[in-house]
Amino acid sequence: MKLFILSLLLSVCTICSAQTEHMKFMGIPIDGTVDSFVAKLKNKGFTYLGDHNGMACLSGEFAATKDCDIVVIRLSDLDQVNSVSVFFPETNSWNEIYTLYITMKDLLTSKYGKPQSVEEFSDYTPSGDRLKYRRLLEDECNYISEYKCENGKIQLKMQRNDYQTAATIMLRYIDKANANESLKKIMDDL
Repeated sequence: MKLFILSLLLSVCTICSAQTEHMKFMGIPIDGTVDSFVAKLKNKGFTYLGDHNGMACLSGEFAATKDCDIVVIRLSDLDQVNSVSVFFPETNSWNEIYTLYITMKDLLTSKYGKPQSVEEFSDYTPSGDRLKYRRLLEDECNYISEYKCENGKIQLKMQRNDYQTAATIMLRYIDKANANESLKKIMDDL
């Protein structure tokens, strides 16, 4: 009986510890305060650029690509990191952004398995690269892949910049535990 109770207790402890596992970004658990997470990224060589609307912005090298922008996001009034987004350097051609998207998708697929993907244009698919890029800048192109992981998800997306003059690849790591906590707070408000 004591052995049974001990094994039951160990099982509960194992389940509880598994529930507190967090998604990782560059080996860093996506958890804790924004300031503590930023400090860990600075230790990895990223340069802190400042805050914008509660999000911390950094710059540095990610996945062998220089000049990436990193945005550390919290989605609630709790100072707790929920997700981290990487914005690769802007591109000025369809060939350039498509090649980067496919390269990143292949790398992520080899590590995380097959994603759910939507890769299409609204209405019709343009025939030339210039027209495809123009459609992307006009928000008429949807290229996104999502990888479901045990502790969260990863989204890879082509998107235009805010000024519709260039496009970028965005890679977002979302922690399941902290995102669920934020969602719970939002649902409590409703």
